[in-house]
Amino acid sequence: MSVQAEISSEPITPADLPLIEQVLAELRPMIHADGGELQLVEARGDTVVVRLGGKCMGCIQSGETLGGIRRRLMYTLGKAVRVIPAREE
Repeated sequence: MSVQAEISSEPITPADLPLIEQVLAELRPMIHADGGELQLVEARGDTVVVRLGGKCMGCIQSGETLGGIRRRLMYTLGKAVRVIPAREE
């Protein structure tokens, strides 16, 4: 039986930024091991924008990577969040 975390619909606050950075720092070694890069671009409202680089660019599994980041952030923050890739201009 798995444990379900309480998830709120509260928006991301400035106090959440260190936790978001911590989660991304924990995930970076796994992404780097596959030749990828991960960078926080922005976090506000219910959305975290990340930049995936290196071998993650155009990778068919990048959607899975974003989903894994989202699940980890929701568990850590206890908030419903969306994780989307930064738009390259």
